Amino acid sequence: MSVETVAVVVALAVAAGAVVVAALLVRRRGPAEVPAPPRDEVLDAKVTDLASKLASIEKALEAQKAVLESQVGGIEQKVGTITQLFTNDRARGNWGEISLLRILELGGLDEGRDFDTQVQVGSGTADVVVHLPGDRRIVVDAKFPVARYLEALACDDADERQRLLVSQGRELERVGRELVSRGYAEAASGGYVVMYLPSQAVYEAVAAASPEVVEKLLDARVVVAGPTALYALVANVAALLTEHRALRQADEILDQTRELHKRIGTFVGHLAGVGTNLARTVAAFNAAVGSWTSRLSPQLARLSELSGSPEPDPLEPVDDTVRELPPEDQGLRAVSDGG
Repeated sequence: MSVETVAVVVALAVAAGAVVVAALLVRRRGPAEVPAPPRDEVLDAKVTDLASKLASIEKALEAQKAVLESQVGGIEQKVGTITQLFTNDRARGNWGEISLLRILELGGLDEGRDFDTQVQVGSGTADVVVHLPGDRRIVVDAKFPVARYLEALACDDADERQRLLVSQGRELERVGRELVSRGYAEAASGGYVVMYLPSQAVYEAVAAASPEVVEKLLDARVVVAGPTALYALVANVAALLTEHRALRQADEILDQTRELHKRIGTFVGHLAGVGTNLARTVAAFNAAVGSWTSRLSPQLARLSELSGSPEPDPLEPVDDTVRELPPEDQGLRAVSDGG
C-alpha cells in the first residue's frame, strides 16, 4: 500500500470518528437541543461521501493486491529458475562455462587468438586452453559441484552443516583428481590444470571447513580458482601476451628495417654503376669530339671548298661531369656488396 493511500485512509477514519462523536452528542442532548433538519441533511451527505470514498479505497486496495500478487508470482518463478539452475547438473555446467568465457573476455583475452574452447586434451575435452608464448598453454575446466553445499545452507544444525561442507570438500577433491586422470595437467605448461569453480561462496565455505582439501588438490596438480582468482590470473596472462606481441612486432620492424637498409645499399650500388658508366660515356664522347675537331673537320672543310658543298656543323664537347656519391653513401654500397 502506498503512503498516499495510507494518508487517505487515516483522514477518512478521523472524519468517520468525528461523525460518530457528533451523533453521540446529538443523542445526549434533549429534544430541545436537536439540530434543525438542514443539519441532518448535511450529516447524511457527509456519511454518503465517506461511504463513497471508502468504496473507492477498497477498489484501489483490491487493484494493488492484484499487482502485488502478480509481482510475488514473478519472484517465485525467478527463484524457481535459480533453484533449478543449482539443482540441475547440466544447467550448472552451462552456467560454469558461460561465466568462464565471460571472465576470460573481461580479463582481456580474445577467443581464437588467445584461447580456444572445447579442445581435445588427453582423454577428455577441456573447456578452455589458453595459449602462451613459446607453445605453452594453460588448461582450464569449469566444474560446479554444489549438492552438499546446498544441503548445508538449508541445515539448522551446526555440526551437520560442518559435516556436509566437509563432504562437499571431498567431492571437490574427487572432481579435481578426475581432471588429472584425463591428462589435463600433463598437457598444461607447468604440469597443473586449473579447475574453475564459478561460486566464490562455495570455494570459501569448503576452504574454511576443509583447509586440507586445497593442499591435497595442489599436491594432485590441480589449482582451484574462484571467479576472483581466475580473473587475476587471466589479467596477468593478458598483460604478458600484450607485451609479447609488442616485442614480436618490434622484432619484425627491426627485421624489416634491416632488409630495407640492405635493399637501399643494393640500389646505391646500381646508381653508382650508372654514374660510372655515364662518366665513361662522357669521356668517350668528348674524345670523339676532339678527334672530329682536330682531324675529321679540317679534312671535310677542304673537301667542301673543292666540291662546293656546305661544311658540317661543328660538334661541341660535354663540359658537365657526373657527380659522385658522398662518402657516407659509399658505406651503403659496401654493405650491399658485402651482402
